[in-house]
Amino acid sequence: MNLGIVIPLKAKAVSRDWSLTCANLQATLNSVKNQKCEKFSCVVVGHDCPDFLSDGFEGGGAIKFLRFNEFLPPEVGGDESKNQLKYEFDRCSKILKGIMHLNSSYKLVTHYFALDADDLVRCDFIDKLQKYSNFDAVILDKGYFLFKKFGILNEEDEFSAYCGSSAVVSKSIFNVPIEIDANSFRETPFGRISHVNMRRRLMSEGLNVGVMKERVVMYVRDNGENISNAAYCNTLIKKLRKFIKMIISFRFFNKNLKKSFGVI
Repeated sequence: MNLGIVIPLKAKAVSRDWSLTCANLQATLNSVKNQKCEKFSCVVVGHDCPDFLSDGFEGGGAIKFLRFNEFLPPEVGGDESKNQLKYEFDRCSKILKGIMHLNSSYKLVTHYFALDADDLVRCDFIDKLQKYSNFDAVILDKGYFLFKKFGILNEEDEFSAYCGSSAVVSKSIFNVPIEIDANSFRETPFGRISHVNMRRRLMSEGLNVGVMKERVVMYVRDNGENISNAAYCNTLIKKLRKFIKMIISFRFFNKNLKKSFGVI
């Protein structure tokens, strides 16, 4: 398996703190660069290029920045449900552009992975994927939640129900569009299927779907730029439930785990 990793990056115009957004992305890219297996190509797609990328972070050419000019950044209003739809359109359109670029420029890529710009992958992520090369898709249902503010981890066995960085799909199961318009993002699995339903939907279509047993991905919560917090932790009861679950299931983010996820 040769993996094409697409990282959609929110625009400076909708970021609460652009420097924090860039720092979160840099941690994500550190975890990508930390891979033991080099069978991957990675592209970050965004309206604005962080300084550290333009200053040479790309290294050996495995990571590239691709500017997104097809649509303006989403205009955020007071209705969180509408905001989420705008964010998803922005995210999925950027994923599509990244896939189109990888499809035309990196012919060896066999599978695609959409990685959020504030999540982390373990150093053997791509190495572990190799045994799933013959699958149409791989679902990452085991992972970690990192509550960054507290330095606490939870192990999660239904990871794909919470995090979009949870599906690897073969390029053979869909046709890559030749242009980006208001609807073309739906032609990729990432655009037409919610991460919550990805496993069920792909299996219902008769595809061969594998479920990885290892915990190789980490959802970084409370990092100051999580878009989902406003929609899913917007009441006192929801915040309390999240806090109780964090405390009950906690483990410390120790030195070995930090190293394996590229955290300095």
